[in-house]
Parts: sequence; C-alpha cells; structure tokens
Amino acid sequence: LTFNSTGEYVKHLQRRLNFINYGPLAADGIFGVATEEAVKKFQKFNDLTVDGIVGPQTWERLESLG
Repeated sequence: LTFNSTGEYVKHLQRRLNFINYGPLAADGIFGVATEEAVKKFQKFNDLTVDGIVGPQTWERLESLG
C-alpha cells in the first residue's frame, strides 16, 4: 500500500495503526498524508525501511502487534 491507495486494506491499516497508538487516524480507507506519516513513524520505531510504503515486512510487523 502506498500514498493515494484506497479501499478495505487501507481501512485495516488505519485501524491497526490506531490500535497500536500511531493515530489518531480516520479509518476512511484513503491513504493520505496522515496515514503516510503514521506509517513512517511506525517503520522508524520498528527499525524498518522508512519509506511510507506498507510492504510485506511492514505488514508482518503490524500484524504481529496486539
């Protein structure tokens, strides 16, 4: 998932980020600036590549929490 992506996967991403305290984000299914910044913060904190893109490594780490 990347900036400007939309849909149910983005909603799931936003809910996960909110759940693990990287929000508050509107779970609107739109990967905008706020979602991208939250992803980058999550990536930085978890020693992942900080690119704002939710690829396999970022998804795996997100799903492993909570």
